[in-house]
Amino acid sequence: MLSYLVDIVAEIQHRIRTAERTFLFLDFDGTLAPIEADFAAVSLDPGIVQVLAALSAQPSLVITIISGRAVDDLLRRVGLQSLLYAGNQGLEIRGRDLHFVEPLSEARRTRLERLANEIAARLSPIAGAAVECKGLSASVHYRQAAESDYNRIQDSVKTAVSRDATMFRLIHGLKTIDILPRTNWHKGAAARWIINRFGGAQALTIYLGDDAADEEAFLFLPDAVNIKVGGAQPTRARYRLPHPAAVHEFLRWLATLWEPRTLPA
Repeated sequence: MLSYLVDIVAEIQHRIRTAERTFLFLDFDGTLAPIEADFAAVSLDPGIVQVLAALSAQPSLVITIISGRAVDDLLRRVGLQSLLYAGNQGLEIRGRDLHFVEPLSEARRTRLERLANEIAARLSPIAGAAVECKGLSASVHYRQAAESDYNRIQDSVKTAVSRDATMFRLIHGLKTIDILPRTNWHKGAAARWIINRFGGAQALTIYLGDDAADEEAFLFLPDAVNIKVGGAQPTRARYRLPHPAAVHEFLRWLATLWEPRTLPA
């Protein structure tokens, strides 16, 4: 077993004995899948899709892909109907007979679209900057931009959003800026809502994520096995895994707790 998994495995093996149900929350970009320069080009390893399928067959395990991407986008990239999907940083939740949209974000769709179009116009002269409006939230991607343009991009987004500061907030990710409705809802609130809907008493919660939006969840779920993926930045998570490949190793180990023979080679 890889050395950085030892402490995580020890806690889960101890706590799962008394857990009536286990909740597994997985971020997508930077956690399940490596971050790509082109956010549209990211794909999930087919072997890990098989592992997730095997895990989701366990009645006591509820798996949620929780991401800044929209739910429809996640469904296309993961393709498993047996999972829950919490998109737009948890503002929309779908799967397993659940369908939730945070009301305030729904009410601000039109204003967000106008704001995203304004930012796109501001950034149009900058090569490599892209604005993605996802209905309930928007993201500004600048991984393909020149480093000399980073401050200009960040300042342009900040200036545009500042005029609607009572309605929207920013989360700075890994060369991405997320524009979210200013509400009490976030990834942690979404995770807690899911846990409550499925009866979370005596539950074990495992949460893996790699960026600032996941830090909100780590704070909101202090009793979870919180795992920060990648980076050397300070984190509220108790554990760290270095990269998505280590997450895949962890998921393969987790599958052995239930049905070892269903695990793909």
